[in-house]
Amino acid sequence: MYFLIVVKSNFEMQYKNYFHSKFIYLSLLVWPIISFANSYYSYFPFIKDSSLKKLGLNNTNDLLVFMFIGFMAMIFFGNLVQACWQFSYLMRASATLELLYMSPANRFAVLLGNALGSLFGSVWSLVVLSIVLLITYSDHLKFNFLSFAFSIGLLFVVAIAWGIFLNSLFLITRDNGFLYTILESPMEIFSGVKLPFNLMPMWAQLVGYLFPLTYIISVMRLSIIYNALPSDLMGRWLICLAISIILVIGSHLFIRLGEKHVKKNGSAAFL
Repeated sequence: MYFLIVVKSNFEMQYKNYFHSKFIYLSLLVWPIISFANSYYSYFPFIKDSSLKKLGLNNTNDLLVFMFIGFMAMIFFGNLVQACWQFSYLMRASATLELLYMSPANRFAVLLGNALGSLFGSVWSLVVLSIVLLITYSDHLKFNFLSFAFSIGLLFVVAIAWGIFLNSLFLITRDNGFLYTILESPMEIFSGVKLPFNLMPMWAQLVGYLFPLTYIISVMRLSIIYNALPSDLMGRWLICLAISIILVIGSHLFIRLGEKHVKKNGSAAFL
């Protein structure tokens, strides 16, 4: 019960800090639309039927849905990277970071609450844009409902685990700006958000495998565009769950390392 109270308190704090204005919600809706349109129409003149066939797509409408799914997932993960960086930056700027380790509150509950609070605005974007997608391109969506529902659920699970992991990592890192730089743009480039992952060179795919977003985009595209059955996705679902477990374990490890470093040197940052 105490754990849930800590989660709720930090969820509300994160929500009030970052979603304090209606214009925030508007920006979360407009930004991905503009970014998506820019990418889609940048590649549109170079799209050929032979290239679409390599992806198992029939026409440019299928390609639009293909890219749209990548951007929807990126909304979740991109917002989390930014929110986690801001959380640790503001705590350092206000000299309250070490209070996190002095407080009797469960550290994992604090990070979980912050991850959930950061995710709240992304849910709004997901719901609105998904409704637009279903209404506009319903003829190009032939998905199995069970596969779709479970894949969306996994999106939330993996995103939350990623948010907790990033929160714990940013807390023990001195140069958060550098860490933000190497996580934000490379994640968008190498996870298959804009470019099809299987058409990337091998070295780029190896980089993409380091990001959980790569796996969840693959699952969502298979379930929504290619009508994959639950039996076809079971292996990929298990991989996503395993990644979530690894991220949570890594978060606990970073929390413990931070606690030891605070007790010894008075500061949690050592990377």
